Amino acid sequence: MNPGVSPLERRYRWLLRLLPATHRAARGEELLGLLLDLDHGRRHPSRHETWNLIALAIRLRLTTPVTTAALTTGLSALLVAAGTQPVGATLDLFTGAALASDMPGIISGWPQIVVLGLLPLAPLIAWLCGATRTALALQAIFLTLTVGWFVIDVLRGAGVGINPGGQLFAYAAPVLIFVLLALAGRERWTAPRPRLFWWALVPLGTLAWKGTGEWGRHGVYVPDAVPMVIGILTAAIVAVGAAFAVRRHRPVVIIGIGFTGFIAGWLIPDPLLTNTAMRHFDGQPLPMAVLITVIASTMAGVNHLIRRHNHEVGDRLAE
Repeated sequence: MNPGVSPLERRYRWLLRLLPATHRAARGEELLGLLLDLDHGRRHPSRHETWNLIALAIRLRLTTPVTTAALTTGLSALLVAAGTQPVGATLDLFTGAALASDMPGIISGWPQIVVLGLLPLAPLIAWLCGATRTALALQAIFLTLTVGWFVIDVLRGAGVGINPGGQLFAYAAPVLIFVLLALAGRERWTAPRPRLFWWALVPLGTLAWKGTGEWGRHGVYVPDAVPMVIGILTAAIVAVGAAFAVRRHRPVVIIGIGFTGFIAGWLIPDPLLTNTAMRHFDGQPLPMAVLITVIASTMAGVNHLIRRHNHEVGDRLAE
């Protein structure tokens, strides 16, 4: 440790490591000097400047190409999963979910049922067409109506016996979609490419929801050991990732891996597998969104490796 470095400078240098490496290399020393001038005479960074630095780090990291690609992929996956679920449920309603004795009443009201099933596709279509603000406005309307109906039911006394954790899990997807669409509008994000892949997921997602409806009617359950095994595997993967991050001396990555490991190892195996994923998802879009994100990320990674390999081959041939 350099004896000439003050405690304030040392702590601020640690906080500056939250910034992306490129920004830190270009503006790090200038920003450090400004922060030391603002907090001159202190041993610890002030709360105000610390929060400003953290907010700057978050804003800068949200604009990196990797982060943008990850967030737009996750947003698209959530929109596909949430938008196709009502369509798939509507399709399932007319093709096996209802008893034959109940079908006359359903058929008589088919226009309203079909329209209500198709409306949640509107934010997805607007997002894929590049109309991010329209998608945000539509999602805000749907979220307001959903939460509003729930509040009205609670005020009427119909909320007795409601599981708060289940309700929080149910509203997680629409709230997350709204937040990501707001970020997309602010940062001018667009839907990831290839667009054809995401458009193709609309009918495929609808058929998947129809299939999970059929699956759920046969009482498929998952053994209790499966979430435990997945939790152990997740913990092992997180441990390897944390060891690599420590070797690279990147505290932001360490914190991110630790938080992700906590979410994946504790939250995902139980509610997503035991309660939803292995019991026809229970109408929740998060498990399907996770699956779509994994598939899309894998495809993007493979395409990147192929392009990189072709570029290297081209360079060798040029030499």
